[in-house]
Amino acid sequence: MPRFPFHVIYNQDCTNLFAITKEPLEPRHVIQMVDEVVDGGADVMLINPNAQRVNYPSKVWQTFWDGYEPGTREFFGPVPAEELPGREAWVRQMQRLALQGCDYLAEALGRCRARGIHPGVSIRMNDMHDVPWLGSHLFSEFYLNNPQLRLDNPPVCGWAATGLDYRHPAVHAHYLALIRELVAGYDFEVLELDFLRFGSYFPREHFAEHCTIMTGFLREVRAVLAGASRPIALIPRIATTPTAAYELGFDPASWAREGLIDGLTMGAMLNSSWQMPIDAYRALVGADIPLYPCTDLSADRRDGLPLRPLVLDEPLLRGFAAGYLAAGADGIALFNFFCSREEGWGQSRDPYFHMLKEMHSLSVLRGQPKRYVLTSGVTAVEIDGPMQVPVPVPTHAVRAFYLWLAAEPAAIPVTVEVVVTATDPLSKENFWLSLNDTPLGSADSLHTESIEKQPTQTITFTAPASVVRDGRNSLTFRNEGAPVSVLGIDVCCG
Repeated sequence: MPRFPFHVIYNQDCTNLFAITKEPLEPRHVIQMVDEVVDGGADVMLINPNAQRVNYPSKVWQTFWDGYEPGTREFFGPVPAEELPGREAWVRQMQRLALQGCDYLAEALGRCRARGIHPGVSIRMNDMHDVPWLGSHLFSEFYLNNPQLRLDNPPVCGWAATGLDYRHPAVHAHYLALIRELVAGYDFEVLELDFLRFGSYFPREHFAEHCTIMTGFLREVRAVLAGASRPIALIPRIATTPTAAYELGFDPASWAREGLIDGLTMGAMLNSSWQMPIDAYRALVGADIPLYPCTDLSADRRDGLPLRPLVLDEPLLRGFAAGYLAAGADGIALFNFFCSREEGWGQSRDPYFHMLKEMHSLSVLRGQPKRYVLTSGVTAVEIDGPMQVPVPVPTHAVRAFYLWLAAEPAAIPVTVEVVVTATDPLSKENFWLSLNDTPLGSADSLHTESIEKQPTQTITFTAPASVVRDGRNSLTFRNEGAPVSVLGIDVCCG
């Protein structure tokens, strides 16, 4: 197998390069895409070739440009008119690259190999983008022509509710055909099965039965990999908690026990989850299976507050990596890292590739400015796991929280910021905090900020660095004044 554990795993999706490249796409753009990740410091780059279609000239799956003729509105189906210019631009870019004789996937993987980074492939196992526009160009003929293979789950499952149903052998065969083609025709060392895009694979309930079926599917995948001419590590990407994973049909304990997997990535949907139970996952899979907590574009999704882009914030990136490495993770996985170029956050900006080097090592991260976040914002209730905030804290009430943190040198200043909303006036003297059972006293300051949706107050406490420890840290917040709701808690070091 390739060297384990990896430190930083970078996931590149199937459309980003084609969507953001304004000039006519050429092979050099693929090389540049890989080079910025390698230069940033990742040691694995996963190239995602598919949603329901693929972005390389496959012989077994439809391509994104299959049936496309420039200027044909019918190709895009019911996609709204305002979406068409962008959609046509990236489909045309994919087709253009293929017509130049360039196989995008082979070019990207080959550049990874040439630059000395571990090449990998990430397969989206049930992609359901464009659900509001059934029949759009993102849907495959396999999906559209086989309604009997689809789920009929309730709306709480989100866009995944009508994905493919993995109880059917035909669904397994569809994906195994893709995996066989990739293993036989492309040079890569890591295969990620991305079960988070999207999260439904079975009808609800009957968890044990579904886990048995999915474990059988992983045996089939493992058998394909065993026939490869070189070792390929298998690393599934699943939900934030073992409970959520099991409900969805994933049994990592069985996978590890049978030797089916070589690592495990866990994450949330469209959000970065900061308190995933690494200890619980470790207990399930044992010491020999590397664990990789996964980021997403946003650092958190606090009620009524602006999103904070994780990929554009050095202290947040350091905090995410340091907290999980201190908690026992083997490395960090980066998902949607490039999206600041698409969504803009006011303007299109390059993500902080230079931070990838720092995220390799806890020893490098200690003493550097960091910000740790209490996870907030559920976007997929089945996947994202329980949240500690928002939570009401009435008058004369106490609430306990926990965060993964990393210990710091004694000289490093540490502050805790508790963001609340309230209808009555507040006084800093009425709020008290302890960290790891060490009293910090009443708040140092209370700052009011008017946000578009609601006014908020940030209550700040100071803590000695000696109180912070590696791994799980407990915070106890006491309110002796007017009722408040806690929207978020940040711990800032340095």
